[in-house]
Amino acid sequence: MFYVFFGLGASLKWASGPANVLLIALAFGLILATMVQSVGHVSGAHINPAVTFAFLIGSQMSLFRAIFYIAAQLLGAVAGAAVLYGVTPAAIRGNLALNTVNNNFLGQATTVEIFLTLQFVLCIFATYDERRNGRLGSVSLAIGFSLTLGHLFGLYYTGAGMNPARSFAPAVLTRNFTNHWVYWVGPIIGGALGGLIYDFILFPRMRGLSERLSILKGARPAEPEGQQEATGEPIELKTQSL
Repeated sequence: MFYVFFGLGASLKWASGPANVLLIALAFGLILATMVQSVGHVSGAHINPAVTFAFLIGSQMSLFRAIFYIAAQLLGAVAGAAVLYGVTPAAIRGNLALNTVNNNFLGQATTVEIFLTLQFVLCIFATYDERRNGRLGSVSLAIGFSLTLGHLFGLYYTGAGMNPARSFAPAVLTRNFTNHWVYWVGPIIGGALGGLIYDFILFPRMRGLSERLSILKGARPAEPEGQQEATGEPIELKTQSL
């Protein structure tokens, strides 16, 4: 709710002329950094269905929890957009910064959304990784900067969706779902690729199929006897990892 309220609010045009890309990018990055700092230790502060899906296919949370996370994200996004709709003058709110793309560039737009979300999820997996020794700097700022980077590049291309819930909320309020699938397919694929690249190539998690299935079912994986080092528990079982 807060992410959509502040992000979309900063995206509205109060004056004539082109949109202020830096303002919008910083608003989205700062509100995400704020929420990660505020509730990251509680839930992981996913806020984004693409991020949750990446953690799901990486066997870091159960299917049951992932479904409820995504439902909460969508409901919160719609609530934030509804509050913004109510407090903003009609002449200003327009289409509530709805993400749109030209029919002639659907493939290009989807590709851009894939790359934007891929770098974002890679950053999240790397900064959230409890196996990382000597982790330096602020997790919340690193993730906020990654989102800001995506917006600085993607705003002119696609409006920088990167988050299906962010695109879904104004679409519901304005009842405009034209080419809306781009803002689900692109981020979901990008998020999945980011999670798979990190967990299977860059910094593999040595888990067997049975262990991964037990995590998806919501069961705590059994730790090998005599192993004292971190085993990379799923984030839902270790929400204090931040």
